[in-house]
Amino acid sequence: MQTAIEPLTMRLGKREVDIFPYWMALLGAGIVFGLVGAYNVFAYGLQVTGLSNQVPWGLWITLDLSSIALGGSAFVFGVIVYLLRIKHLEIIGKLAVILGFLGYSTAGMVLLFDLGQPLRFWHPIVFWQPHSLLWEITMCVVLYLTVLMAELLPVVMEHPVFSEHPLVKRFPILKKISDFMVWLAHRLHSLGPVLAVIGLTLSLLHQASLGATYAVLSGRGMWFNQSAPVQFVLSAMGGGTALLFFLSVVVFRIMRPGLVKDEALYDVARIAGAIVLLCIYIRVWDWAVTNYYSFDTEVSLQTQMLNTITPYSTSFWVGQVLFALIPGSILLMAKRIRNFRILMIAAILPAFCTVLVRWNYNFSGLIASITYDPFTPTVVLNTYAPTWQEWAIASLVISYWLIGFSLAARFLPFQKLSRHSDSAKKEK
Repeated sequence: MQTAIEPLTMRLGKREVDIFPYWMALLGAGIVFGLVGAYNVFAYGLQVTGLSNQVPWGLWITLDLSSIALGGSAFVFGVIVYLLRIKHLEIIGKLAVILGFLGYSTAGMVLLFDLGQPLRFWHPIVFWQPHSLLWEITMCVVLYLTVLMAELLPVVMEHPVFSEHPLVKRFPILKKISDFMVWLAHRLHSLGPVLAVIGLTLSLLHQASLGATYAVLSGRGMWFNQSAPVQFVLSAMGGGTALLFFLSVVVFRIMRPGLVKDEALYDVARIAGAIVLLCIYIRVWDWAVTNYYSFDTEVSLQTQMLNTITPYSTSFWVGQVLFALIPGSILLMAKRIRNFRILMIAAILPAFCTVLVRWNYNFSGLIASITYDPFTPTVVLNTYAPTWQEWAIASLVISYWLIGFSLAARFLPFQKLSRHSDSAKKEK
């Protein structure tokens, strides 16, 4: 039985208007704008972007890293639901799988445009380069996206349209396909613990490798530190879980009241807060080791140059410390606060902090890069400004993510497969 879904509405005068059609129309406009930019990129190449040999990673890679990070709740809740067997969080875990799939598929879309030869996207799968960090990341992302698809199928097949639609009952071929998909969904659901272990392994590998990648790039003086892999893992776990809490309140408390208890939502907030505080603790110690206790003049030069043209240090202390420390403490005390409006506002900031970490990591070593002169290294300032084509692609992939989430929140019942018991009886 499907739980009644309450649409999100807005009051206009004396009427309550369902905002879903207007919201989808707005996202559709974002898709159209993005397709225009996509045509320009595919037709004329990367020369239409603001990227250069000095700044080869720009807005798109920041979106790529951020979407992967904000999907980090998928492997966290795979462990919580299937390995730790915390059953009252199982329904929220289904939403985490959706966010993970949307995040990783968004990253794949971004890379399709960022590649100089997009038709060669399949080369890493065939032509192995096991000594390359980027190859290892690519393979882990491809494999983990496959795992997420296997975890997503049972969630999608919960919708009654696959069993109760008149066309399914009218045409035998559709009935057979539906029965097979439901059977496959149940088999994949039974493999949940195995998929959780595989997903956890692949996620830890590529999230850590993303942090380690900056050790081999030209900006490594500022970028690299031994804790970068750990920071990337923890920031993805914290920011992704904070985003999951925010969206869980929208889906399970506003649109489906009563489907998930408030205590379960508070637990998600507390998990997010604990991880965020642990991450910022390591981040502050890393800053102290890199900037205060270190005698590396190259890092000092880079920081001084960045502060002359950007609010680099301010973005660290405000965006990465305060926007994590204060909200993390609030989320950790969710059961005492018990105010979802305050908790939702607090949850937005760690997610923003996760994006800011990727933004700073992506640009700091490129904008203020160090020359390779071993005797008199100097800092060279480079410039980068995204073109409208880059913003158009950003609009395309963000609109895709929002459309996917909006459709899932609107139509998926987030309940157990209703035909499981019937299928079991038939087999007997």
